[in-house]
Amino acid sequence: MNLTSATSRTSPRAGSRLRRAATAVALATGTAAALLTVTTAPAQASWYNASIGNTAVTLRDCYHPTKAAQPSQSCTAIKTVPAGTAVHIICQHSGQTIYGDPVWNYISYSGGEGYVADYYTYTGYANWIPGVDVCNY
Repeated sequence: MNLTSATSRTSPRAGSRLRRAATAVALATGTAAALLTVTTAPAQASWYNASIGNTAVTLRDCYHPTKAAQPSQSCTAIKTVPAGTAVHIICQHSGQTIYGDPVWNYISYSGGEGYVADYYTYTGYANWIPGVDVCNY
């Protein structure tokens, strides 16, 4: 039964109430759908797009076999990341100073994740990147 046939058999006042009720249901359904759309959106990450500079760099694991005091060239070498590789900087931490730059970036890319010295990473910033988290080291 559609709304038109329901209102034709009832008084004008009852038809008006049915239309208001149908409108309220439609608005409530639309509002609920909009809320679901907003609340199910993925969380925004704090990572930053960057790339490895003109020199390949060593990706380092500073947690295994034991946690290092700070990110440094003493951390376990995992692999070499080729020059020009696109990376995501997840967070930054102070560590061993490399050519005047004390920042180390925790990166993720298609080949893995780990720490690299900021000096070898092209970010567009001298060291600390505004808005990128400090690693919970």
